[in-house]
Amino acid sequence: MTVNELLPSVSALSHVEKFRLVQIVLQQLAEEEGISDHPNHDFDPRSYFGLAHHTRQAVDDYLVSAREGWN
Repeated sequence: MTVNELLPSVSALSHVEKFRLVQIVLQQLAEEEGISDHPNHDFDPRSYFGLAHHTRQAVDDYLVSAREGWN
């Protein structure tokens, strides 16, 4: 089955069903590529906002380190 054959069926889905479809497809791709769906560490937004505000560079450094191994 081709993407062009699927598009009419996908277009008929509700927004919720489309999001669920994307989640399923991404999960299947991650499994095929051997990518874990659980990051090595938890993101804590309180570390970057409010009283504990960090510089943009600190946030960028965190994001770079969080993405290591995503290739």
